[in-house]
Amino acid sequence: MVSTFAIRPATPDDAPTLAALGAQTFRETFETICSSQDLAAFLAAAYGDAIQRTELADSSRPALVLESEGRPVGFAQLRLGHREPCVTGSRPVELQRIYVLREAHGSGFGAALMEASVDQARAWGADVLWLGVWEHNDRALAFYARHGFREAGDHVFMIGQQVDRDLILVKDLS
Repeated sequence: MVSTFAIRPATPDDAPTLAALGAQTFRETFETICSSQDLAAFLAAAYGDAIQRTELADSSRPALVLESEGRPVGFAQLRLGHREPCVTGSRPVELQRIYVLREAHGSGFGAALMEASVDQARAWGADVLWLGVWEHNDRALAFYARHGFREAGDHVFMIGQQVDRDLILVKDLS
């Protein structure tokens, strides 16, 4: 049975929620592939109330919060005005984050967040949606393939001092 859920725009008051969700989902995904020091350094640099509050105050980085039965279990964050060299299109939008807690995997929540993100990008007139994903995150790669993304290139992604390769995936919205 699928629980009830709602997706809503994030506000600056959601900063602690997004910081906690971001840190937990990132840890759930990557704690087995990097050292605790590298993971701690990355989480300190990428998340935290102040960091999330700053990002949420930036109109070019809106976020969506997914709540299931009144409890936040995921979020997506878009970023305007940023692209990798391999991303074509005249009006790209980055899907910077799309995170769902492990306990909610398989619920359809990720698909709902993806649909809401695509809808938002299209509403802004984007012609391409793009993202970076770790090359060995098979679950995520399969999810993105099901949603029409294809590989366009790659870039380096740092977790603390650990160097990883992210694939750049794109979805045509035109």
